[in-house]
Amino acid sequence: MAVYERIWRRYDGNLLPLKWRAAVVTKYALAEAFSSRIFAAFYVLCLLPTAIGVFLVYLSHNVGLLQKVGLTTEFMGGLTAVFFQFLFLWQALPAFFVAVIVSPSLIAADLSNNALSLYLSRPITRRDYVLGKMAVLAILLSPITWMGGLLIFLLQAYLEGNNWGIENWRIGMAYLVGHVAWIVVISLLTLAISAWVRFKPAARGALFGIIFILAGFAEAINAVTRTSAGDLIHLTRAIANVVLSIFGGPTEGDLPIAFNWFTLIATCALSIWMLHRKLRAHEVVE
Repeated sequence: MAVYERIWRRYDGNLLPLKWRAAVVTKYALAEAFSSRIFAAFYVLCLLPTAIGVFLVYLSHNVGLLQKVGLTTEFMGGLTAVFFQFLFLWQALPAFFVAVIVSPSLIAADLSNNALSLYLSRPITRRDYVLGKMAVLAILLSPITWMGGLLIFLLQAYLEGNNWGIENWRIGMAYLVGHVAWIVVISLLTLAISAWVRFKPAARGALFGIIFILAGFAEAINAVTRTSAGDLIHLTRAIANVVLSIFGGPTEGDLPIAFNWFTLIATCALSIWMLHRKLRAHEVVE
């Protein structure tokens, strides 16, 4: 249709309440993410650890199938906590890669194309804009992490019976609290980097640098000082220690768990400050 044939028409569709209009941002960002078949295929692969966990729990309670593959009913016995801890890791790692792939496109593209002023000229605030973008990552990461983990935990509790779920409540709590904390931290961090580094490959490189290079720097501090002071900037160790403490197992380093929570909270606070500084309707060059 030619441009001159387009005339202004009043929108006659349904209007969302103000508190739900950020969901429009989420809707179109999700559609854009899954417009890539490669990403859709990768996302399905990220669900593989959960599928394997469900199969192993089911296998451990199927005597006939165990006998066919030459295993005993003690296949999962005594390894319950270890199994769930390893499963947590293999769910959290793909979630990080999904965030790295998706997040640079969420804010960087809007800033590069000067589209943020168009968003904020609508009945939507900066807070709603950020929450709408965060909701994209929450929706993508939840099935991979805490939803899949709780599914396996509940399946194990149902098949095992004998108050197993009550006795091992720490496992379910570790999955819920640990994965939700990981999603919040990684979502805010990746969005903040996306806002400041508009070039997508550079943004992804910066995210890997913050996670892995900073972890190496923290290890160097620990080696030089012969303390665990470097763990204050070791993001992955902070979340790992928080999860291990909920599991009831030993943690790494000598810092109290409160310091690990401080690392996570400080990362979130710094990310929010970075977003607050960068997300403006008009960029001001000083």
